[in-house]
Amino acid sequence: MINSERALILAPRGRDAAVAAALLQGAGRQAVVCGSIAELVGGMEEGAGLAVVAGEAVQYADLTAIRQWIERQPTWSDFPIIVLGESGRNQEQLPMMAQLHATLGNVIVLERPFHPTALIGVVENALRGRRRQYQSRRYLEKTVEAEQRLQTALLAGRMGSWELDVVELVLTGSDQFKACFGRGPEDQFTFADLVEAVSLPDQRRVQRAFDDGMAGADLVLEFRIHWPDRSEHWVDMRARVLTDRSGRPRTLVGVVSDITARKAAEAERERLLAAVAAERERTQQSLRGERALSGLLLTSVPAGIVAYDTELRVTIWNPVMERIFGLPAPAVLGRPLAKVIGQEQSDTIEPRLRDALAGVAGPIEEIELSTNASGQVVLESQHAPLRGGEGQIVGGAAFFREITDRRRAEEQLRQAQKMETIGQLTGGVAHDFNNLLAAIQGNLELLRKRLPDDPQIQRFIEGALKGAHRGASLTARLLAFARRQDLKAEPTDLSALLDGMRGLIERSIGPLITVRFAIAPDLPPAKVDANQLELAILNLAVNARDAMPDGGHLSLELEERNDDPELSGRYLRLAVSDTGTGMDAKTLASAIEPFFSTKELGKGTGLGLSMVHGLAVQLGGALRLRSQLGQGTTAELWLPVSAAPVREVMEMAVETVAAPQASTILVVDDDALINMNTVDMVEDLGHKALEAYSGKQALEILASDAHVDALITDYAMPGMTGVELAEKARELRPDLPVLLATGYADLPSGTTTDLPRLAKPYHQADLATQIGKLLQGRGGASA
Repeated sequence: MINSERALILAPRGRDAAVAAALLQGAGRQAVVCGSIAELVGGMEEGAGLAVVAGEAVQYADLTAIRQWIERQPTWSDFPIIVLGESGRNQEQLPMMAQLHATLGNVIVLERPFHPTALIGVVENALRGRRRQYQSRRYLEKTVEAEQRLQTALLAGRMGSWELDVVELVLTGSDQFKACFGRGPEDQFTFADLVEAVSLPDQRRVQRAFDDGMAGADLVLEFRIHWPDRSEHWVDMRARVLTDRSGRPRTLVGVVSDITARKAAEAERERLLAAVAAERERTQQSLRGERALSGLLLTSVPAGIVAYDTELRVTIWNPVMERIFGLPAPAVLGRPLAKVIGQEQSDTIEPRLRDALAGVAGPIEEIELSTNASGQVVLESQHAPLRGGEGQIVGGAAFFREITDRRRAEEQLRQAQKMETIGQLTGGVAHDFNNLLAAIQGNLELLRKRLPDDPQIQRFIEGALKGAHRGASLTARLLAFARRQDLKAEPTDLSALLDGMRGLIERSIGPLITVRFAIAPDLPPAKVDANQLELAILNLAVNARDAMPDGGHLSLELEERNDDPELSGRYLRLAVSDTGTGMDAKTLASAIEPFFSTKELGKGTGLGLSMVHGLAVQLGGALRLRSQLGQGTTAELWLPVSAAPVREVMEMAVETVAAPQASTILVVDDDALINMNTVDMVEDLGHKALEAYSGKQALEILASDAHVDALITDYAMPGMTGVELAEKARELRPDLPVLLATGYADLPSGTTTDLPRLAKPYHQADLATQIGKLLQGRGGASA
């Protein structure tokens, strides 16, 4: 039924319908004229605000259709009908009007004739009533809709509605309400049952909440209950009090829902949250541990670590980087890495930075950089990309390890290996040279015996022998460099040694150079090899002479010092200084290298300073060189102080060995020249000599019936050494005396023997003495 306000007019006789329609339309109202009761009912079905009916139209008519429509009206509707009656209301009309009131309900009688305003007024009053009906319908519809929505919500939320009369304590509730307490729709459930169902721990709290609700407060409460089967459940109860006209609480109206599943979910959620919190705490502890470990690594690893973002700005700068570059982290973080290390040096690492940002890890490589803190440094570096949580490139990291000291140590190791190699070469050369000198010296001695006593010839031979002696001195220096020359370090008075060398030094350097000695008094003795030290001092003096071709000053200073940072203990410092040409830094760095020389070709061997250095180190001291181009050179020999005093030299009787009887001597040497010379000297002494050129050949002779009184053998021979030959020879002839002749000062490491030794080159007199010692106690000798 629409909210229509049109007027339906039923007046079939005369002009009443037309007049009424005209009046209403003139007043702005819609009017529809109906020709019959059926049309009138149809119009009412379609919707109308009121009906205007002439009394004669319904006086004798069948009103069943109208009555049925009136009865079917909604509760909000009371359709107004204006009946046009006759004036005076005669006795005939009164029963009709009463019947119309009973049949049609809301009937308004308007007597004719009527003034137009009377009709308009009655119609307006009827429409106002009809509008209120329409408004009531809207309110009713909204109420019904709200009720339906409420019921739908309650059903959807499995919520039950309930009411409690706070005066009588009568409880009523929906089926869902009862279900929340474990009851069926037909079960009786009173307020006392509700209170009894509350779990004991919650009863006081529930009672207090209901008391507050009955006093007018809103009731919002969650509590536990027990169903008839004794199972425990949770319910959520909410209510608001309704008051009577006097404002006194009358009824609690509310809802209830079963929240057991929600509480279980909440408990599970709390359990999960606790587990998550515990896991998060473990994760945070792990992260804190990782951060601490990362911080420890950054601060304790002996490598510089720098991290940078995609714009090459520094994000990490660890303490080692601070030390290497001399820049604190606060001054570096956030700055471009190129500016930190120097724009001019950025080209050295620029390609590796770009590779890291492209996701490519770089190789380990060595670079050289100039830093504020350390100057020029050698660094071992490697670059790697840094990735975020999803694998994206977020920057790069570089690792720097300073290897300047290692590079220097490696260089020193190479120098030491080179010195060792050269020393081994030098020792071999010296050994071979000793063999040559032995042949030369032995043959010269034999030649001097056989030539006539001509002074000129004897001078020639003496000159040749002196040359051989000087050659032997050179081999001694070479063996000292190679560390194969025995040093006889003994307490020595260096003051007396220098005094004894004054004349030699002055003659060696010539008249153009002034020599000055500055020797501190009361100096303790030094533990040195006097002969080798004299050679070293003379070598330094000759070097100084060559650095002063136009003359100058040579100063020799001797004092006790203990302030060398690399040496501990008491030392004597012997400084040899000149005013010569001096050396630049590059030359000074190579001065002690073997065979390095600044002299013209043929004027120097390049072994002088290297042998002086070797001597100082063997004695437990050091050689220090200081020089500047054009300002001369100072060579300092630091020599250890001896704890023992200088031994007094006592005259010893010359050892004399009685000339042995003629004997048979087996001479073994792989060098034919040396073998022949030794055989000649043995035979010149009156003995018979047997020759062998290898250990195997010597053993064959010893294994035969040949008579042999003594064995003289070289040490270094191919296939079998002299020591090995002596051992095998004594297996064949246990009492055979053996003499070991060698050009080496020391036998190789691991070689032990008690054999007497004769150092090459040797004089015939030395050979005769050693043979005499060998043959002592052997009684007879063969012819």
